[in-house]
Amino acid sequence: MQIRQIREEDIPVCAQLANDLPLGKTYGFTKDKWIQKLQRACTEKENLLFIAEEEGRLAAFAWVHTHGAFLAAPYLRFIAVDPSFQGRGVGTLLLKEFEEQTRYLKKDWFLLVSEFNIGAQQFYEKHGYQRVGALPDFAKEGIAEVIMVKKHEGRN
Repeated sequence: MQIRQIREEDIPVCAQLANDLPLGKTYGFTKDKWIQKLQRACTEKENLLFIAEEEGRLAAFAWVHTHGAFLAAPYLRFIAVDPSFQGRGVGTLLLKEFEEQTRYLKKDWFLLVSEFNIGAQQFYEKHGYQRVGALPDFAKEGIAEVIMVKKHEGRN
């Protein structure tokens, strides 16, 4: 498995992946809107977008905002793993890449996860993230987003 920065030609594949996941259906994602979001994100210096691929096939992607949490701390905005790659450590690779690429900030790591996405919450907890709160109706009415944080060991 190889991790690399996203390229323009990866964007439609990433958009389709995000759109096809159960999360995408719940939140009403569309491929076209994802393409627009990812293209815009690629032009903004505070965003990091990277993919995991195996033998040229996209396995997963992550979108990180380096100062997205409270305009100061690294925020994992989105991570998506192709269902055929789930359970093979791809999510762990991307999560570690998120932490490594933002470690220099010496701030805690943040992310949001939907309250109904128990599997994702357990995944993040296994990697040292703790639930610290919830945002009811934040992304969609009737759904709370769980705020999760991992303490940076060398923070100021």
